Amino acid sequence: MRPIVSLALFLLAAAAAGRAESAFTLRAGAAHEDITPETTVRNWVTGKPYEVVVDPISVHALVLDDGRTKMVLVRWDLTDVSESARDEVRKAVGGALRIPGENIMINASHNHSAPWAPVYSGGYRGKERDTWWALRFMPAQNDYPPFQRWMARLLAATTKAAQDAAAAARPVTVSIGRITANEFVHNRRPRAPGWGLADPKSRPAIDKDKPERNFEVAVAGASFGALDRTLALITFRDIAGDKVVASLFQLTGHAVSIYPSNPGLSGDWPAPTANKIAAALGGEALFLQGCAGDINPWRRGAAAVAEMAEGIALKAQVAARYSAKLVAGPLHSGRTTLDLPLTPEAKKRLEADTVAAEVQVIACGPLAFVALPGETMTELGMAIRASSPFPQTLVMGYSNGNGVHYVGLPGEKARGGYEAGVAGAGTDECGTLLVEAAVKTLREVFARSGSGGPL
Repeated sequence: MRPIVSLALFLLAAAAAGRAESAFTLRAGAAHEDITPETTVRNWVTGKPYEVVVDPISVHALVLDDGRTKMVLVRWDLTDVSESARDEVRKAVGGALRIPGENIMINASHNHSAPWAPVYSGGYRGKERDTWWALRFMPAQNDYPPFQRWMARLLAATTKAAQDAAAAARPVTVSIGRITANEFVHNRRPRAPGWGLADPKSRPAIDKDKPERNFEVAVAGASFGALDRTLALITFRDIAGDKVVASLFQLTGHAVSIYPSNPGLSGDWPAPTANKIAAALGGEALFLQGCAGDINPWRRGAAAVAEMAEGIALKAQVAARYSAKLVAGPLHSGRTTLDLPLTPEAKKRLEADTVAAEVQVIACGPLAFVALPGETMTELGMAIRASSPFPQTLVMGYSNGNGVHYVGLPGEKARGGYEAGVAGAGTDECGTLLVEAAVKTLREVFARSGSGGPL
């Protein structure tokens, strides 16, 4: 009788486990706060006060809760996320929600029409405190009263958004949809031919900075650079009423359409796009910037922003209509810190040989978010997705720190250009190191998650 009893107990345990899995509920909540600074804060591009608000900038927070673990995705309408800002936010939000700081991910839209993330304390990047590009046209603003007030406000608003998101959390389903939106972005680093041109010094017929330039045309014998044409949309819907609680959308591209023609404060194209998506779908809409180091928007100016916001919002509605529901699962996360080697010029500037960089993963069932530091070029995101064990993987740059700023796969340094020069502080191997760290972390999180998919 003993084997029969053991078998019965095993079957009962298996049934209970199945019921527990089927009874699993994911909760989600989202909120936002205004983080527009005083117009007397100086524009890091001009060194002069912003003077005017074209449109406000915001912090958005999404809180995910599986009953045992809470995760927070924070996104800012700012240029970047400094390492010290990351840690200050993790302390403030982690303390307010009583969760570990490692459960908090911070992404910036890389908006050039807003301040860079404050540096609350040094010691992260050798002797470099504020980034070199933030100090090109003006001194550090940490002792400037309007900026000091904004530094405090940014932390308070981020914490408030996270608290409100946690308070609003409710049971949800998760869906994902994708649609092509390549007409709104282009790779600004075309591949010039190594040889074979009758006139190697030939120039494009229309200068790349002119409004009439057609980026659909590859000029001077060049081929197109890599481009992620995807607009990805993740929707969290209230189980009770099937209403959208929050939507995350990602289209990889620099937020530089308002910049540089208008020196005022603005959320650039991601902010009005988020507003239109929220109005169309309901709930909060959060933009997550991808690996946009070499990707620009199609055109610039207020008219281009309006057309882009309208067009992307319409595409998001189509993506939502044809989205696929995902199997929700418990939340898991992982982090890897690695030392990225610096170029000789950067070593001299920082008086250091390496910069510490963090790669972070947050996963829920088949869905994974990967956060990379600095201005990662688009092929890094493609390489990580191709090797990810999670079938739904979103890779973000401009997250949790500045790393070595611009970084691409090996070979980008040889191609030259702004991104490969002073703007890229890391050696040619840094891109590979980030990809390897991301894939390693994804596989570790996948193994802990107990997913039924293949590794």
